[in-house]
Amino acid sequence: MTPFQSECYKALEKVPPGKVISYAGLAEMIGRPKAHRAVGSAMNKNPFAPKVPCHRVVKSNGEIGGFADDINVKIKRLHKEGVEVLDNKIVNFKSILFSES
Repeated sequence: MTPFQSECYKALEKVPPGKVISYAGLAEMIGRPKAHRAVGSAMNKNPFAPKVPCHRVVKSNGEIGGFADDINVKIKRLHKEGVEVLDNKIVNFKSILFSES
């Protein structure tokens, strides 16, 4: 695991169940605002899922985004946490978007 991946996973543990964060939001959270693609790559390689909840990382427009496993696994994990998904988009996206502040 790279130091960057470790940093991403550690930051992601702050996002509670029932909340989501965008790839860009996670990149900003670790002080690397232009690294959203690298964050996506780190999530794809997450060896600690679901303990490190990469299923909570979504696109900035509320779309589900990718998932290393079947996308339905990501949706199922989100549903289990009370996050509603319709047509591969988070319902009420803005209201459940995680913010550190």
